[in-house]
Amino acid sequence: MNPIKKIVFALSTVLLIIITGTIGFMYLEGYNILDAIAVTIATLTTSTVGFGNLVPHTVSGKILTLMIIILGVSLVAYVFGSVVGIILEGQLKNIMGRTKMLKKISSLENHIIVCGAGRVGQHVVSRLVKEDVPFVVIDKNPEIIAKLTAEGILAIEGDAAEDEVLEKVGIKKARGLITALPGDADNVFVALTSKELNPHIKVVARANHVESQNKLIRAGADKVISPSVIGGRRMAISMLKPVSVDFVETLIHQGFEIEIEEIVLGNNSPLAGKCLKESGIKQKTGAMVVAIKRGEDIINNPSADDVIMGGDLLIVLGTRSQLAELEAMASPR
Repeated sequence: MNPIKKIVFALSTVLLIIITGTIGFMYLEGYNILDAIAVTIATLTTSTVGFGNLVPHTVSGKILTLMIIILGVSLVAYVFGSVVGIILEGQLKNIMGRTKMLKKISSLENHIIVCGAGRVGQHVVSRLVKEDVPFVVIDKNPEIIAKLTAEGILAIEGDAAEDEVLEKVGIKKARGLITALPGDADNVFVALTSKELNPHIKVVARANHVESQNKLIRAGADKVISPSVIGGRRMAISMLKPVSVDFVETLIHQGFEIEIEEIVLGNNSPLAGKCLKESGIKQKTGAMVVAIKRGEDIINNPSADDVIMGGDLLIVLGTRSQLAELEAMASPR
């Protein structure tokens, strides 16, 4: 039986005993209802026979008193044991859960650290879950952490600006950190601390104010995103180009979300050394190469005659299935 149900059952039994004892003392000893209740509760809780001058005189009354004493001791022990069981079970589950969580986090490599799972951070988390990439969340709010862990997401409670917390989530083995805290100053501290602990980590930071962007860059952020700026641009485009926006939203709502992917061509890729026209990328997968990054140079809107080479990074636009086909097509055979 569930521990909570055990306690409810025990308390219900106690109430039944009080009612039965009250009626019994009224009938057997001739007590009024208040005296009968007082004697019953005193006997049940203290195991002491009698209450003041009220002492059972009949054999039946004494037997009833003994039964209440025996049942009272048993029920008190039962309720106490159930409460202790709930406490210990809950603490044990929490300890085991935290231990298991920390063990999983310690085994992470090449993962992403998300600092803050508030209004912006929760969308970051949703996207990372969708992309099925390893990540761990840091947040100060215990309710948010409890919600995330209940969903099976790795998360710990703490201050992301503290070295100890970042080291606990494997900052030195992580490939990236996204700081989406509501305060720009907090994001600056996180960016600065993370770069000190791991100079090679890529940091993407949230900026609520435009003037904070340069500070975040100086603190070590590789990319700064301003939700307010993006939201404002989106609103303007929705007004100026409503048909285009409606078209994209229709694709999203129908489950055909257009995505941008970065695909690095190996030197042994079957696509290396071919021009886009000969590669068959568009014809076979439906995906569109919108740019080619070669070293520090970027070829925007490449023509059909542009040759792709081993080591190039292709920036491709397409659906998830199209991008998956292209990745398989570009892999060495």
